[in-house]
Amino acid sequence: MAKKEVKNVTPVIHSFIKQCQFLKEEFRLVIPQSSIDCLIRFNLPVDHYYYSLFWHFDNDFLEVFYNEKFIQGIVDRYQKVYGADADLKNLQDQLDEAKFEFSLRNDSFHSNTMDFDLIDQCYAEFKASGEELMITLNFDYENLILNTELKGYVGQNYPSFNGLYKTTAGIQYKQLEDFKLLEDIIQNLLDNKEKNKNFPF
Repeated sequence: MAKKEVKNVTPVIHSFIKQCQFLKEEFRLVIPQSSIDCLIRFNLPVDHYYYSLFWHFDNDFLEVFYNEKFIQGIVDRYQKVYGADADLKNLQDQLDEAKFEFSLRNDSFHSNTMDFDLIDQCYAEFKASGEELMITLNFDYENLILNTELKGYVGQNYPSFNGLYKTTAGIQYKQLEDFKLLEDIIQNLLDNKEKNKNFPF
């Protein structure tokens, strides 16, 4: 009996995996694997709220969240340069702006209108010490965390809750709350849609 010829079948690569590879090469954006897996599994339309951003990514979608150790270090450096009684308003303004001006490709803060040299220097030293700031993708009032032990989780970024702000050494900075996996958030939306056909999704 003649043996059947076995053809080599080229595996089909999902379009979103290709897009993730492009984002990594073009922007050095590394999407958490758990987020990639769930977005593929749910088979969402490209214009879906939690999916479309990855197809139209820009650095403007990034938002950095500071922590107490980083803020304390940068205030210490600022006061060392400008004096212990230096007005922190300028530093506060720089930090408020810098959190939206981060480049993954250059791993630094950059602005055409503000000087972030001090922030960049402190950030480089902070990373060299083994620490990291929380880098996120901003979905309006929710942020997908790209690094730290919480990568793949979404934190709530409520616009007006005072409890989301923390103050260290005279500098105020925002924090995320109510962390949930992106998978769980989407599944909950799908469940609600199934129960209520009029539920927006």
